[in-house]
Amino acid sequence: MWKKKIQLLLSLALVAISLSFSYFYYFHEEEEKEKFLAYLPHSGLSNQRIELANALLLAAILKRTLIIPPAFLGSVVGWMPMEQLFDHLGWLTTPKDFETICQPPTPGNVQSYTRRGRCTEYQHFAAIPWTQLHDFSSLRPHLRIRFQDIVSLEKLQQNLGINEQETFIHRDDHLYDWRLYENVTEAKAILQNGTNYIDSFTDRKFYKIFTPEHWQRRPERLLQLGGIFGSTRMNMAKPEHLELQQLIAETLHYRLDTPLGETVKGIVKHIGGKATFMGVHFRVGDIPFRNYATDNLHTFERNMSMAMGIPVPKLPPVNEFGLFTSLPRPPPKPKNTIHVIPPKDFMSVPWSNLCEHVSPNLTLSTEHVQSRAVVYIATDHKDMRGERSRLLEWFDYFPCTITFNDIPPELLEPLDQMHCMFSPSKPLKSYLIPLVDAMVAAHARRIFTTPRSTFSKYIGELNEAWVLKEQGLTSASFLE
Repeated sequence: MWKKKIQLLLSLALVAISLSFSYFYYFHEEEEKEKFLAYLPHSGLSNQRIELANALLLAAILKRTLIIPPAFLGSVVGWMPMEQLFDHLGWLTTPKDFETICQPPTPGNVQSYTRRGRCTEYQHFAAIPWTQLHDFSSLRPHLRIRFQDIVSLEKLQQNLGINEQETFIHRDDHLYDWRLYENVTEAKAILQNGTNYIDSFTDRKFYKIFTPEHWQRRPERLLQLGGIFGSTRMNMAKPEHLELQQLIAETLHYRLDTPLGETVKGIVKHIGGKATFMGVHFRVGDIPFRNYATDNLHTFERNMSMAMGIPVPKLPPVNEFGLFTSLPRPPPKPKNTIHVIPPKDFMSVPWSNLCEHVSPNLTLSTEHVQSRAVVYIATDHKDMRGERSRLLEWFDYFPCTITFNDIPPELLEPLDQMHCMFSPSKPLKSYLIPLVDAMVAAHARRIFTTPRSTFSKYIGELNEAWVLKEQGLTSASFLE
């Protein structure tokens, strides 16, 4: 009798324990379900890279798997409200017969006219995986990554098995909608001082201030953000997060072990080799930079002259705020200028008699080379040597200047191996030229970059990583 009671009690205890463990594992599994972070890319590739850097850091902090869309080349729509961005990017990334849909307008075919806007976007657009630009392997210990080709919230939810109740959507009010501050004291001080704004080229925009906890307390499995552009959006304080931010920046340096990198290395070798020439990254295409083109040209002329040992006028006086009362003047134009077109073979005359490579040894002076220095200018100006070019005077100062237009076409052949993700027959060469151009300039012994350009700043960082650090230097080594 007692034995039966004991057996019954033991059985009930085992059932209770079993239920307890089932309960624990069920809810533990619910808590441990993978969570995701998604964002919307926009604008040019440089801005997309800044967004990607911010997204990688935020995903690591939130312990969410990051959903990464493709890298978009060419003309990509700028920031828009979320629904509009989804509409534009969704149409471009959803598989379809673009070549048939986007035929020239045809009389009698109404759709060939109504689709002209979308097809114009397609004709100026291409996409490649981010892995063709960057090697993400160093980030594997810090976060999980998942690539998503189609930019669609519905498609993403379907792929992840997540419904609307498990999704939180944050809609931006403008391009600089929010910033993240890890230091709560700093965040409060900014709000109290009313300095939570940014002055862009066009106007002043106020932004919201969030701490990591703002996003960490979201229980939804999918956190869908809008655009997260901005090199000052993520303000870290913890040492481990500052280190991770730096690691992400280094991870997002362009790869050189791809067809893109092989093209760059071939051109650098053609010019004379890494660090044997001086470099300039000169943006003039977009309106803000176009307006400052002449001022920036004079700054480049002055800075390059100083680097080459050419005397320049004294700096203007400064006012009570420590600012120059006028722009620093470039050196006087040379009286006897010699113009020479870069030949296909740089060993041929008169180029080889007139022009001189600088030493790749950064400890040796370049001041004896002066105006004969070989210079590579990466620029979005279509024809820098053209008769009506605003930049033409540069060649009076430095006649041994090479531009992308001087590069033999056969050196670009490795780019033929790269294809658009959504239209494999579309040639990518024209989309990749700005990258090749800038990456070549980044192999210069020293590079001068366009002020207020995030892309130009990035090219300076590549120069530091690829050239300066190899010899134990940084860009700060050149500051006087």
